[in-house]
Amino acid sequence: MPTRMLFSVLSSSLLLSATISLPTFAANELTGIWQGQLGKSKVRVCFNQYGTGSYYYQRYLTPIRLEQQDELWKEEGNTGNWQFDSVTPQKLSGHWFKDTASKSLPVQLEREISPDKVEDCGADAYNLPLETTPKLSRGKWQSYENIEYRPLTFGTDVGIEFKGPQTGILAINQWLEHKLTDEAQLAQTFDTRRRMLAQMGSFVTDETFAEPIFMNQHWLSVRLYRWAAGYGANGISQEFVSFSLTDGKPFHPWQWFLADTQPQSMLEGMSHPLPPALRDKLFAGKAPDAECPTSDGSGYYQLTLEPKGIKFWETPRGDGCENEFILSPQEAMPYATQWGQTQLKLLE
Repeated sequence: MPTRMLFSVLSSSLLLSATISLPTFAANELTGIWQGQLGKSKVRVCFNQYGTGSYYYQRYLTPIRLEQQDELWKEEGNTGNWQFDSVTPQKLSGHWFKDTASKSLPVQLEREISPDKVEDCGADAYNLPLETTPKLSRGKWQSYENIEYRPLTFGTDVGIEFKGPQTGILAINQWLEHKLTDEAQLAQTFDTRRRMLAQMGSFVTDETFAEPIFMNQHWLSVRLYRWAAGYGANGISQEFVSFSLTDGKPFHPWQWFLADTQPQSMLEGMSHPLPPALRDKLFAGKAPDAECPTSDGSGYYQLTLEPKGIKFWETPRGDGCENEFILSPQEAMPYATQWGQTQLKLLE
């Protein structure tokens, strides 16, 4: 083939390739809330400014994350791809396909203005249909000591309930269920979900679970764990609650050592300084360490019930400086209030 003819063929091929190249739209051109059709299914879609988004089928209400990669918006888990052919301020059209070998479905969307004027995936228009009050669901029974327990799920939060012959079990379950289904906590869950959708397009919520950690003939203790989404290790929090198996009333063992608290009132905080006399006993003459400022016992301590007594411990900070120790009921007795001493005798 003559050189001139070869050059002409190559030029024509390059021109044809440029002519049929797929259009690419910047993420900020799509930013906002859209609704319409994916094939025959009704969908609602949102795009954030920096290349993330989300969508859900309006009959399923389960968001699927989208991320822009070149001219495509890819679904999380490679379940599908979105390609847009044209965009105007009010309309967006294109197609959805599983892979290059599969049949594509048409996508036709129209812009939806959110009542709160927010233009990312945290908008009311995208989230309000998702923010319905969930139903409680229950898992399988498991054994612990001489009772049974099972997970109790409310939306994305996980709690716990118990089954046993003790007279306080009903009241304990009522307290735990009320805490799990608290309206303020549900609102916070929705806020977290909006924040993560707006930041990453991800339908992410806090990680939670609950478990029994102590039981004797008088009391039952539960750990309630929460890892707040998006905050790393700083988002981890734990609440320890103990209950009377007789009447189901909640309490915290710190009440046994704090003179200014009512015996039957729940404490607001989980961590407190050591009783002065106990600190003097354990840390007398110990100077603060420059690398471990609370090595002299000046920190705030959690307190939990153990089979052999009371455990005092500092929340781990990752520096290896945390103190912890266990006192038998007899060892703890001198530092307890008069009412606390009556309770410590029940641990013996």
